[in-house]
Amino acid sequence: MRLVADATEIAAIADAIARAPLAAFDLEFVSADRLVPLLALVQVAWHPAFDAGAAKTVAGDPDVRLVDPIAGDAGPVVRALAAHPCVIAHAPRQDLALLAARFGAELPGLVDTQLMAAFAGHGDQIGYASLANELLGTSLAKDQQWTSWDKRPLTDAQLTYAVADVHYLPAIYARLASRLGPRVAWVREETARISADALAAARVTPEDAWRNVGGTRGLDAAALAAVTALAAWRQRTAIELDRPLGQVLADKTLVDLARQRPTSAAGVRELKGLSPLAKTRADAIASAIAGVPAVSATRVAGKASARVNASPSARAQRWAEVLLVIAHAVADAAGIAERLIATRSDAEDFARAVDEHGASSPQVAALPALATWRRELLGNAWLGWLEGRVVLARPDAGQAVELRDALH
Repeated sequence: MRLVADATEIAAIADAIARAPLAAFDLEFVSADRLVPLLALVQVAWHPAFDAGAAKTVAGDPDVRLVDPIAGDAGPVVRALAAHPCVIAHAPRQDLALLAARFGAELPGLVDTQLMAAFAGHGDQIGYASLANELLGTSLAKDQQWTSWDKRPLTDAQLTYAVADVHYLPAIYARLASRLGPRVAWVREETARISADALAAARVTPEDAWRNVGGTRGLDAAALAAVTALAAWRQRTAIELDRPLGQVLADKTLVDLARQRPTSAAGVRELKGLSPLAKTRADAIASAIAGVPAVSATRVAGKASARVNASPSARAQRWAEVLLVIAHAVADAAGIAERLIATRSDAEDFARAVDEHGASSPQVAALPALATWRRELLGNAWLGWLEGRVVLARPDAGQAVELRDALH
């Protein structure tokens, strides 16, 4: 298999993808010391004989091509994937962020086979090689995953690895889709959520960068205003230098600066944990902090109110623990990875919203347990227990907890 960089050949690949009922892709990139990773390889596969309605391949292997985005323009292929109604990828969150950052592309037709596997009972976040080996009897390895994909020429081992990363995706999709049936719609919904998160991460502006800073709970309004200013400075500097945010200013250091708010470059340099890069720009950091009074502390505190609100009531905290038990029972019964059903944060948010606003409130209705595919499996059970219509029962010692109608 050779790399394709010629514009005519790339256009032909894009056309073949557009005409095929199913397409698949993977990316290889170099992310070290970069804010936006360098795209080094685009692997695509398509199956002209795939029956999308029956979710099964009907003959032969997929066509596979390796597009070289360093020597050529991969844009036509990316746009073909973005326009396709059924695109398969495995754990593509980073890939989606890169495609959004470099090409402005979104893939609304995407289905994540890692999510499909989680819905089908193969565990949470299973790797591509493990899933292919388990479902198809292959013997794939990940020995080339961390090689230098930006070097040319690629080795035979790298090329073989790159082809395998997309060759089996149509067959994996077919097996899992057949098993999941109507639940494929749930996978698509969850894939869309992951896609939205990836796109949001790729499109962060300096003005919104504060939203992604961790460790701000409990900060007062003045400190939150400083977080906003410092996060904006960090984002602009990272874009200017094409360096990861953490190399410019780690979250913990940023929050420490916001708390202490040193007014001089010397004061900034005294802070423990300051990166070498940040030390060279201590004057700019001090200036960003000095400019904080121009930022409305009231506005910042309002935007971040969810982070500084009082703790939930003791009743809501107790409810959340039971809601987690219910989520575990539902996940076991459905054969779905528990993380997809609900996290601890989901349970805490649900319990708090019911406690503060009531079970029939819009605030509760907008939560994932009721506003997504989860309502059928989980949301109704959570509401049923909180309203006394559902009880938890353990039929015999050692058996799993069951949900039962309180009237029977």
